[in-house]
Amino acid sequence: MSEQIIDTREIKITEVKEINKDGKKFKTFKTVTKDGKKMDVKFTQTCLNIPSEPCIVVVDKEKANVATNRMFPCLWIKDVIEIKPLVVKESNIDDYF
Repeated sequence: MSEQIIDTREIKITEVKEINKDGKKFKTFKTVTKDGKKMDVKFTQTCLNIPSEPCIVVVDKEKANVATNRMFPCLWIKDVIEIKPLVVKESNIDDYF
C-alpha cells in the first residue's frame, strides 16, 4: 500500500460578511495574499466544511486554485481539510508600553 502525501496550504480567511441580495442571503470571504493584496475566496457547492467566521482553513493544494479569468483574481476552494481558529489580539498596547 502506498500512502498518498497531501501538500497542504493554510489560508487565512480575514473577512466573512453576510450579504442580502435580491432576497437571498449568502456569505462573502476575503483573504490576503503573500504580497498583501486582498483576494475574494469562494467555495464550490461540493465543499461541505465552509467557515462561518474569520479563521485559518487548511486545504489540499490540488483542491484549490486561483481563477485569473476575472478582473480581480479569486481563490476557489473545493475541499477544506481543517478549520483552525484565528487568534486575534484584543489590544496591542502591551507591545508598545
